[in-house]
Amino acid sequence: MDNTGAGHSGGNWAPIVRYSLLGTTACAAVAVAAAAILFQGQGEIFWRGIVGAGVVASLVAAPLFAMVASERRKLAALKSEVSRLSSVDSLTSCLHSGVFANLIDAFRSNSGAGGRRQGALLVVEIDDFRAINSKFGHAWGDEVLKSVAGTIKASVRSGDLVGRIGGEEFGIFLPGTSRENAERVAERIRGSVSDTVLEPGGRKLPLSVSVGAVLFEDQLEFDDLFREADDRLAEAKARGRNRIEFAELPADNRERASLHA
Repeated sequence: MDNTGAGHSGGNWAPIVRYSLLGTTACAAVAVAAAAILFQGQGEIFWRGIVGAGVVASLVAAPLFAMVASERRKLAALKSEVSRLSSVDSLTSCLHSGVFANLIDAFRSNSGAGGRRQGALLVVEIDDFRAINSKFGHAWGDEVLKSVAGTIKASVRSGDLVGRIGGEEFGIFLPGTSRENAERVAERIRGSVSDTVLEPGGRKLPLSVSVGAVLFEDQLEFDDLFREADDRLAEAKARGRNRIEFAELPADNRERASLHA
């Protein structure tokens, strides 16, 4: 961990040093050229003028360019942070719903020459979330959201996408996964949430989630995939909650999802 931080810090300072050296060198060169023109033909004074101009220019320019480069780095970091915050939910650090949907559509648009890529979309909803807010308060409702979000992110791969797509609803996109792997992820999330222990004020706060999932093999739009997964979520809730319902959309049956429109 420390080594990583050191490398990252070095990478941040390298542009500042490079910018400062280039700027200082340019200023010194201009000063030397001006001195050469000004003191031309004056013998020893000529060389003293050139050396003095170079030294003074370097001493003045170096800290100025270092300060400018440092401010530029801070501005770039601020812009990066603003961009990150505009893409993620501040409470759960999951992607905003619009960003989540756009990234999925981009994934499918960038499919190979065959125009097909399989993957899975999971929709996870916290069971009885309104009752949790009513009984334990919104502050604990926020804690539940953060806890479930953390469980979800700990259950997926680094390349998978996790978004908060509703108040108590999360979306998970698993690119290139099989049904077996998607079911394993869904069950890992469901089981881990059920095992979570929260005791606000000494009272037990039971947690569970329902999951609707769809495995696809073609170029369905995000809205179609979400509609199918959401239908499976409704089925899981109707069958008692704290369960997973799964559907497959094979490539030769693309029209199936549009029937729900």
